[in-house]
Amino acid sequence: MTTQKILADRPSRVESMTGLPCDQVDRLVLLVYAHHPFEPARRHALGPYRAVVVVLLYLRHNLPQTLIAELFGCSQPTVSRLVARLMPAITSVLAPVAARTEANELRSTVRVDGFLAPTGDRRKDTYTSGMYSGKRHRCGFNLQVVGSWHGTLVLTGKAQPGAMHDAKAWHESGLAAILDGRLHADGGPGGFADTAYIGTGLYVPTKKAQGQTLTASAREFNKMIAAQRASVERVIAHLKNWRVLSSGYRGLLDRFGPVLGAVTKLEIYRTS
Repeated sequence: MTTQKILADRPSRVESMTGLPCDQVDRLVLLVYAHHPFEPARRHALGPYRAVVVVLLYLRHNLPQTLIAELFGCSQPTVSRLVARLMPAITSVLAPVAARTEANELRSTVRVDGFLAPTGDRRKDTYTSGMYSGKRHRCGFNLQVVGSWHGTLVLTGKAQPGAMHDAKAWHESGLAAILDGRLHADGGPGGFADTAYIGTGLYVPTKKAQGQTLTASAREFNKMIAAQRASVERVIAHLKNWRVLSSGYRGLLDRFGPVLGAVTKLEIYRTS
């Protein structure tokens, strides 16, 4: 299928549907089908462009697959097959962009924080399996995020149970190993975080001891840390715009990892 035919299938309002500029969606569609060719011999319910948009719409707005199927005039199993087939393809073709971003941004000081991606109470052992976060009073995954100084996503770690403390999740997610030798304590550019990351090697605010007050210098130091950390809050806010991470993931829990991987690559691609 030619480039002109693929792009001719572009739906209207593609930017609001996907959260990506139209030219970025065009490039992504062409990349996907350059590495994972469309099978012309088979009959397809949707053309190649709309097939990719279906996956992006699912990740961006977290709509039920039955609703997406109704919007695109196909069946729910078709939407499910497209998500299963094209989501790994999208992750794969965007991996070089993410790798370049990681290599560039980890030369500078990074910002670290975590947030809960809700999953709902869908299993009888949810509370005993560690998915319930007492801090946030919801079930979900603890996601660790590394952002750049200018407020763009650099890395996300492997999803951890929601009950896990941020400091432990930082290590278990694999991010601590990636930044090993790059933190302030190791003479590297390091990173800034909040008091949940005490003992990790990141720069954190001075914690007030019980019954004592902070000195003026400690308050000034904490103010500086807060100013430095503001950019990672913007990173998380933009990441949550991919509603599959913020409005309640409905898929199988053991398939959340590929979803997080795809959203991470897409958000890095969006800001690249």
